[in-house]
Amino acid sequence: MNKVLSKIAGIFIFFLTWHLITLFFDLPAYVLPSPIEVCSILVKNIQIILPNAVITFMEALIGFLLANLISVLIALLIAFHNKLEDVVMPIAIIIKTMPVIAIVPLLIIWFGPGIFSKIVTAMLICFFPALVNVLRGVKSLDQDLLALFRVYAANRIQLTRMLILPAILPYLFAALKVSSSLAVIGALVGEFVSSNKGLGFLIISNYYNMNTAFVLAAVIVSSIMGLCFYYAIHFFEKSMVLKSELMV
Repeated sequence: MNKVLSKIAGIFIFFLTWHLITLFFDLPAYVLPSPIEVCSILVKNIQIILPNAVITFMEALIGFLLANLISVLIALLIAFHNKLEDVVMPIAIIIKTMPVIAIVPLLIIWFGPGIFSKIVTAMLICFFPALVNVLRGVKSLDQDLLALFRVYAANRIQLTRMLILPAILPYLFAALKVSSSLAVIGALVGEFVSSNKGLGFLIISNYYNMNTAFVLAAVIVSSIMGLCFYYAIHFFEKSMVLKSELMV
């Protein structure tokens, strides 16, 4: 309960500080509107913002799931074929170091201006941190247990199901938490470059119209989306830990 109250207090202090800054410096609305103005715009335009938020959410969710699924599959392959890491990691680092905003136009050419290019953008941003975290889990496997499974002639499916997946689970959840907020950023970046719907489209179109309050309203919704992603994974992790403790 104390943690919840401290988080609410932190959010309240943030918005109060924001409001006091706008009052003290007497800033015009196009530079920095007050949080009251932003909330008013959000409420008035909820029927516009909400459907676009759903589109961004779907792009982020699919990209997030694909990135983490691919990273787990690659990590499992490396667990059985160590030399694959020397092939995979340079490619993953290249993907990580590429400025995503620079390759989004190429993704639009390859995958079209629709939802698929935004999903791929979200997937590319999520992929590297997810892969690195899951690989850490694979490398932390208990070698004695691994040798014991091999002594009993466990096949790869049994080894994966009974040893590898349970061992890498904490690292997998760490990967999911890191990539959850990145997925939303990836979807927004894709929408900034080419889109006629989604929160990114609302942000960029209202930015050009100097409608700062609407931009901030859309940014707040995207931030709430990222928080929901993170805490959904956190809740799922806690419930899995609780179930495993009850089973023990």
